[in-house]
Amino acid sequence: MDTFINPVIYKHEHVEVNGVIRTGLYFQDENGRDWYETLTDWKGAVSLDSDGIVVAYEQDVSYMGVEEGRNIYEVDPLSVPVDVLGNYKYADGVFYDIRPDAATLAEQKRKVLLEEANVAMAPLQDASDLGIETDEERMLLYEWKKYRVSLNRLTVSNAAQIVWPVPPASR
Repeated sequence: MDTFINPVIYKHEHVEVNGVIRTGLYFQDENGRDWYETLTDWKGAVSLDSDGIVVAYEQDVSYMGVEEGRNIYEVDPLSVPVDVLGNYKYADGVFYDIRPDAATLAEQKRKVLLEEANVAMAPLQDASDLGIETDEERMLLYEWKKYRVSLNRLTVSNAAQIVWPVPPASR
């Protein structure tokens, strides 16, 4: 499989088409090869960002957008995952799924829910600390603390089995 590494613009062209000025950009790789001459036999291509994440895929390579410095790799369209954009890295002819697993997603959700609980609890705790809370605020703070404990006791490694506690404000 071929590559087009470190593309740079080497020629600008302005052409009038039906009264509209069009700009053509011509790219060459680090070996001086022209993009349009290189892609003629390619069956598919992916373009990667600086971290190696797939940010573009075209089966019809003539539609591939080229950017300076963004490497392009010829690929077999049959090897490209359906949801490749942003979800895979590509290296040495192999696609690597970089999406977080269920446990990681559950941990991220728990962190968000804990932060939301902390924000909801802060004014209630302030009122309690100052000794000026109402009975309703005291009860709500108690419910938020129970909710926060429940979140902390969840086992995220078994994400499919998680029964997420309901926050007090939603009951």
